[in-house]
Amino acid sequence: MNQAFHEVPVVLLCGGQGVVLGEGQNQRLNKALVRVNGKPLFWWVVLHYALHGGRQFWLAAGLQADQFHKVLREECGAHADPIQPDTYCVDLGAQKLQLHVVHTPPEANTAERLLACKPHLEHAARFALTYSDTLSDVDLSAELDFHAAQRTVASLVSTQCPVRFRILGMRQGQTIVRAFAPKPVIEAAAINGGYYLFTSQIWDPVYGLDGNAALEAAPLDKLVAQQQLTAFEHRGQWQHCDAERDLAPLHRIAQQLAARFAARLEG
Repeated sequence: MNQAFHEVPVVLLCGGQGVVLGEGQNQRLNKALVRVNGKPLFWWVVLHYALHGGRQFWLAAGLQADQFHKVLREECGAHADPIQPDTYCVDLGAQKLQLHVVHTPPEANTAERLLACKPHLEHAARFALTYSDTLSDVDLSAELDFHAAQRTVASLVSTQCPVRFRILGMRQGQTIVRAFAPKPVIEAAAINGGYYLFTSQIWDPVYGLDGNAALEAAPLDKLVAQQQLTAFEHRGQWQHCDAERDLAPLHRIAQQLAARFAARLEG
């Protein structure tokens, strides 16, 4: 059994402003709670880390935070911990997971949600943090080895920019279209794919993680300025949930994760 993340706590950002899916719908649903392959989206993120030994998860919930308690009990096979409040236990064969729901304001930014989990992370030499609305087949164990070898404060996954539209080649101030950017040029662009790893040095005030700006703003900029952010390249599957069209690729990745876990239980 892969134990790479056995001692690495994992934070899932489960807040956000939600998404509207389906025609005629007007209610925003927390993207972490969107059903994919019969389970909430965040569950597949948990399962991905569990495949690499993850066992301690902190769900930084915002919008519809109360729903996480119900979903964990009724859809994820979790039972409430009799001692720790807002904590749920899940048995996956011989592997036992603990999931802790951390309530944060719906309007909180990503840095504020992370800071809400800080009391539970301060004694960890390294922790992981990712978005609960994104699935991939990134090799998390390889990324963990990469981060340790790089000796930087932070690492993230770089992935290819999804190509949905053709980009126009135009000169500033002109109206003539001179070309369409070729697909290989667009695909060469790398984006922040999440799946962060941080050492405990991230709490140093020099990196600006004070909640005044989102994690993706000042804190990452300060890490870049001090050459303390490295990127682990991933060229496999990666899918974010922004619209109904994203559900099919998310289902596909979730099915693959489920098959991998089933094979491990049988083996």
